[in-house]
Amino acid sequence: MKLPVIIAFFILSGFSLQTKYPVPKTKHLLFYIQRTHNANTIVYDARFDKDGRLDPEQPIEAYWLRFEEQGQRMALRSFEKWMVYGIKCKKSKNPDYDYRVYLSASSKVKLWLKQTAPFKAEVITIIDGKPSKLDHMFATLDESGWMPKVKYGEFFGYSLQNGEKTYQKVFPKDIK
Repeated sequence: MKLPVIIAFFILSGFSLQTKYPVPKTKHLLFYIQRTHNANTIVYDARFDKDGRLDPEQPIEAYWLRFEEQGQRMALRSFEKWMVYGIKCKKSKNPDYDYRVYLSASSKVKLWLKQTAPFKAEVITIIDGKPSKLDHMFATLDESGWMPKVKYGEFFGYSLQNGEKTYQKVFPKDIK
């Protein structure tokens, strides 16, 4: 079988060469990050006090779901918190949001945390020019060197205006 015929078969059959990763299901899921490296997923959950208000000490908790193993939860390592997947929240000066959220990987990515009801919150960002509820991010990595580097990231969400899906591919040089 020649290569063009094989490629045509995959296209016509709807076969995808990209792995479908599991989607995390947690009670207070805000968003998650997946990468080309493997299906292990970094999860960001809202944390609430006993009355359903965002925890002012730590409104977001980040951790691994190790889907490549038994799907168990695992804390982020200190290095991961500090350099890549950690998150910091500061009270927002904007009255529309409760917190400004900063990812360790890039403080330039603009994220805001907003409580929408008791025990409910969402992370808001701009995706393709539209204010959107962030669903997840996907990082395509270059793993040819000692440390993986992000080739590009993809942001997936839902428009706050009409609920339609939003998407944007972002290269590190474009984040301002």
